[in-house]
Amino acid sequence: MALLGRDSKEMLIKEISTKSANLITATPHDSVDNCMQKMLSKDIRHLPLLDDDGKVVGILSIKDLVKAVVQHQEETIKILSDFALGRGGHFGSD
Repeated sequence: MALLGRDSKEMLIKEISTKSANLITATPHDSVDNCMQKMLSKDIRHLPLLDDDGKVVGILSIKDLVKAVVQHQEETIKILSDFALGRGGHFGSD
């Protein structure tokens, strides 16, 4: 943080925070891929989660997205493994 010769005790958060006009956000209707693209393209690790009225209802982290992608990959691997072993085919294990 560039304090411009000022002490951090003097610096107000409003002076360094991202202004709402430049704020990148997510909604519950966004996809994991869409949110990941927003984060990667802007080099950010968190997105405020807004409801349909624009009210903040949460915060989405890159960790949340990675966990979702990994879970999906694990499910896909399980289905393919079951298929390869003759258990359940493409509908998953029994």
